[in-house]
Amino acid sequence: MRDYGKVYTAFWTSEDIRSMSEDGRMLALYLMTCPHGNMLGCFRLPNAYAAEDMKWDSERVSKGFNELFEKGFAYRCEKTSWMVIRRYLKWNQFENPNVGKAAAKLFDSLSAPSLVKSLLAKALREFCGFFPTGKLDEFESLAEPFENPFETNAESVTTTSTPTLAQPEPKTHVEQKPLDLSVQTVEIPEADPVETIFAFWQKVMSSPRSALDSNRKRLITNALKSYSAADICKAIRGCSKSPYNMGQNQQKTKYNGLDLILRNAEKIDRFIQLDSNQAVSQDESLEERNARLIREVMAGEGEGSGVIIEMEP
Repeated sequence: MRDYGKVYTAFWTSEDIRSMSEDGRMLALYLMTCPHGNMLGCFRLPNAYAAEDMKWDSERVSKGFNELFEKGFAYRCEKTSWMVIRRYLKWNQFENPNVGKAAAKLFDSLSAPSLVKSLLAKALREFCGFFPTGKLDEFESLAEPFENPFETNAESVTTTSTPTLAQPEPKTHVEQKPLDLSVQTVEIPEADPVETIFAFWQKVMSSPRSALDSNRKRLITNALKSYSAADICKAIRGCSKSPYNMGQNQQKTKYNGLDLILRNAEKIDRFIQLDSNQAVSQDESLEERNARLIREVMAGEGEGSGVIIEMEP
């Protein structure tokens, strides 16, 4: 348990904080200073802990976390209660190499889910010069589940420049084919697509308290046998664009569960088509939207990796 937490006076004057509700501001301040935090700004915080400390009920805490997620202040895995404050390490950088070594030991001990730990790794690489970056090599920045996280993810990045590589002496007499160095492919590890797709469904359907149980895992896993993760996310988003499925029907009931969206190929195809038909709103063209998102990325001082630029379907 830490003794104190650092908060800059600019906390109260920043546009991001001022745009929050009173509960959002108080919860953000609590996260920066709460006794459950640590030097990395990544820790496990069940609703009950926050509710007890702040004397709020559980529903009020959940609404507060949802607002901080939507504002980009923090990301929290509702299943495990692990969270990361996105810019905590910008405000609390390590003062010397010894602090960096202590942080590395703490980083190794965290049992946070892959998406949370990858977001933390991104912040460490960006803001903490004294942290041993070799520990971060297995992590890459992951698209955040605000929009379809697979639309701009690629399994590899290709560059046309010719790298300078040292050629080791062959250890055997086996004939070796010459290397084609005109193209270098760098493989990028991905997060568990099942967890990321489920987090995307939670966000789009405003269902943060839903659990990734065995049935939902089975539905997503089966869908991945025939569809890409990106297409599954498009189907989820397509369902969210259907007034009928979102509750505007005689029964006043939402039909937006994964058991419906991923029931069969016909359902998935229908919702993908619905998403494609409504990809661009009438009030904002695709070009206008992308230009706005780019401005938001530039204004976010490195925090905009969670903004996904949509391409034509």
